[in-house]
Amino acid sequence: MLAHFFFLLLLHVTNAIVLRTSGRWILDAASGQRVKLRCANWAGHMETSIPEGLQNQTPAFIAQWLASNRFNCVRLTFSIDMTLNPNQRVSDSFTAAASSAGVSASSMQSLYNQAVSKNSWLSSSTTRGAFARVIQDLAASNVMVILDNHVSHPSWCCGTSDGNGWWASASGYNAANSRYFDVNNWLNGLRAMATFAQAHPNVIGISLRNELRAVSGQDGNNHADWYNFVTQGAKAVREGNSNLLVVVGGPSYALDLSFIYNKMLDKSVFGDKLVWEFHNYSWSGIGDSCTSHTKLMSDKAGYLLVANKTYTAPLFLSEYGWAQSNPSAAENAYISCLVKYLESNDAEWAYWALQGSYYVREGKINFDEGFGLLNANWSGWRNSSFPRAVGKMFDQTQGP
Repeated sequence: MLAHFFFLLLLHVTNAIVLRTSGRWILDAASGQRVKLRCANWAGHMETSIPEGLQNQTPAFIAQWLASNRFNCVRLTFSIDMTLNPNQRVSDSFTAAASSAGVSASSMQSLYNQAVSKNSWLSSSTTRGAFARVIQDLAASNVMVILDNHVSHPSWCCGTSDGNGWWASASGYNAANSRYFDVNNWLNGLRAMATFAQAHPNVIGISLRNELRAVSGQDGNNHADWYNFVTQGAKAVREGNSNLLVVVGGPSYALDLSFIYNKMLDKSVFGDKLVWEFHNYSWSGIGDSCTSHTKLMSDKAGYLLVANKTYTAPLFLSEYGWAQSNPSAAENAYISCLVKYLESNDAEWAYWALQGSYYVREGKINFDEGFGLLNANWSGWRNSSFPRAVGKMFDQTQGP
């Protein structure tokens, strides 16, 4: 029996989807063919420490919905606390979430009961086991996964008082912004998730940290702390699983990688696995015209796609989004401009968000996600015009 288990594990690893980078492209390591990421964000980093929505649907249903609508990838978020306590039972995580999220124990128990009624396997599952089940069901629908370390302490992200914003060991310690961001825990968590991914052949990469953000007194040393800790994080991922892409975002809420132009990371740490990421929303300081918005994106991140530079690597817009019901005129202008820019660059992307609701967010049970692709009960499109809105962004038009 034990030998059979290790055979199956070896089979998983042998059949893993291994990707590499070449210039600005992500390629299948075996065939050399381009792989374009067309992803949706699926949150799993909040107080329950499991992926959202299981009180509404099965992971298999969600995976099939993604695949049938041409998504080939999920950016699946997680907390460091979950990685360091992987054997916590889901039932206990819902109980603990009540006090952490500031809601009643009975309401969380009701949510847990609903989730078990939809997914009976949750009654005996650990939190990491729930991630494993979701990832396996995504694999069954040929959907790839990028694991994203969203926070250390589970909570909604992002601000400058949630304790998750900047490394606690960096200069200018600020408790409000950094109290949960312990460097050793972060490195151990990244390493643990990279190792966990070895048994899941559709996990193709890990994003080191979502929306790094400094407050006054932090990141005032020409980004020295950023260079130091990002390098350590990349090494931790590579130690856990050298097959994974390593996704790196800049500070200022993942809006700024302009400084890489003058000082590149040590690329030898990454091998052929480095992918840049950035975020863009209608509130991201985009200016008053599409021309200024496009210039901002190009100056802050888009230039990284220029061929044959020390910094050249794939660029992944890992978060963008807008209200799926009744977007404002400003949002419509933002959408039009962003889509043109992404189409012109044949970009990799991940829409925020897949989830139609959260178990609990900011003290509210069954919080509705207005940006969600899925409706509040996760049964289908919130706004079926989304594919038309993003135009040719689903299509692959270029390659090496």
